[in-house]
Amino acid sequence: MNSEKPGVSGLFLWMDGRLIFAYALVCFFHPEQRSLKVNRVRLPMAKFHTLDKIDRKLLNLLQKDNQTPTRVLAEKLHISQPTCLRRIKALRDAGVISADVSMVDPFSIGYGMLAFLEISLANQSDEHMRDFEACMSHEPEVMQCYFVSGEIDYFLVIHVVDMEAYYQFVRRAISGSGNVRHFHSRFPMKRAKFTTRIAFDEKAPELSVRVSRK
Repeated sequence: MNSEKPGVSGLFLWMDGRLIFAYALVCFFHPEQRSLKVNRVRLPMAKFHTLDKIDRKLLNLLQKDNQTPTRVLAEKLHISQPTCLRRIKALRDAGVISADVSMVDPFSIGYGMLAFLEISLANQSDEHMRDFEACMSHEPEVMQCYFVSGEIDYFLVIHVVDMEAYYQFVRRAISGSGNVRHFHSRFPMKRAKFTTRIAFDEKAPELSVRVSRK
């Protein structure tokens, strides 16, 4: 196990595993830590939503263009327009559809630099990790932030105007954070693929997906 991560149980609790299974593994491999408090991280109860063929086809259509009129969607799905509206609302209420947004091409408006930033924290306690995540969530340059397995702690996707903007971001948010032990930047030479679409199989009878209800 990686000793740099936040405690023996932290790996399992952060990875959305089963709490009891995580604690059992801790006790088996590390008997001296049986008194460890395993409730430091509160995992939400898993909730599931069943998607039938119409739901999945509807999601595929909406992910291509969520401005498609409901009348057109209903025709393609061979259902009535009110039924189509009810299905869309149900998918939103269940959290399957998390947002309806317009995507902006950052390169077309002058945001020409994309960077991948690997971060290792000096102190990996739960409190320090939460502080770091909160700081990154308020940084507009940070498009994505992941807590990851392996030798590093966090993987960030940064989008800025140019190298000078990136330098200022690193100085302010990373070097100036006071808890970053090491960071490493990687810059893509070419974007071979980019998509936000989740492709749903429309042939399977039904599909149960785990959701986070609002």
